[in-house]
Amino acid sequence: MFRTPCSVQRAYRGAHPRGRVSFYEYSRGRGLYLISAFRKAIILNLSAALVWAITPVLIHYVSAGFPVMFQTFARYLVSLLVLWPLFFSATSGSERARIRRRLPYLVPRMALIAVANFCFQASFTGSLYLVYPGLAMLVYQSTAVFGVLLGFVLFADERPLMREPRFHVGSLLSIVGVVMTVSVGGAGGSTAPAAGILLVLSAALSWAVLTAMVRAWLPGFSPFFVNAAVITFVTPLFLVSHLAVHGPQWAFSASGGLWVVMLLSGLMGIGLGHSLFYRSVPALGVSLSNILQLTRPFFTALFSFLTFGERLSPLQMVGGALLIAGAYVVTVLRTGEHRPALKTSAARAGH
Repeated sequence: MFRTPCSVQRAYRGAHPRGRVSFYEYSRGRGLYLISAFRKAIILNLSAALVWAITPVLIHYVSAGFPVMFQTFARYLVSLLVLWPLFFSATSGSERARIRRRLPYLVPRMALIAVANFCFQASFTGSLYLVYPGLAMLVYQSTAVFGVLLGFVLFADERPLMREPRFHVGSLLSIVGVVMTVSVGGAGGSTAPAAGILLVLSAALSWAVLTAMVRAWLPGFSPFFVNAAVITFVTPLFLVSHLAVHGPQWAFSASGGLWVVMLLSGLMGIGLGHSLFYRSVPALGVSLSNILQLTRPFFTALFSFLTFGERLSPLQMVGGALLIAGAYVVTVLRTGEHRPALKTSAARAGH
């Protein structure tokens, strides 16, 4: 016999204590609302995937007009126009008060996380000066394996993952996929210098380090706050790095259109992308949210083909499929529904 969950019955009694609306009508309406919310979350998440997929294309597009560090500085600076208003609009007063009380604890940890973010973004942006976006995004999916390896080293509750056969299958698929995507480009596919591939792998490793630091030091804090605060810390580092390498150089060869594209990539990729993704996580859960993000390499490859004519060879496509399959296996293993601690930290990590 079918039994209605007690939680729904209690919600019904609280909403309609006099029974003016039948329980059937209430539960049916609530079910439709949940379906609608789920569909909306799917759209938000895939929209974030689209935004994050086109961002590498925009970075590569403007690479001829700006040095790496200045482009990153400008993109991060303009993203703060979105991230801080987003934090204040999406976070309760009690949460903001808790953050203020914990600032002495948070500030030094935020500074160290900002260093990891600097390594990630400098490597990722620098790689897109050398590698076409479609190939770069495929290789970047190796971050899922790096994340599990770091989890094994740093967190006792993640060490059992290394004994799971699925982890070894996912890791093997990812490694084979990376080798295939970067080693067969000469057969009519996308080619890249070794330095570019190493920068992509460095970015993937740096992002895994960053997410591990967030999990260890910032459990329970709003992801909107974490993103806004870390980017506030790291933005001046990019400016200092630009000045150290190029001196006070502000006259670039970029046209007005390239300036617009660069700033738009910051507003979209860092500001809008995080907003869309984190608004989808409560309805979808972390596992499904991260799995949907595995569509990004496909979108990036499409945009890169349309913009630059980048083509992947058949073997690269097979390698990319193996890499994404491996990332999928590891993602499901690491953020499965039976691992609530990892679910929370993974949601906060973002991209």
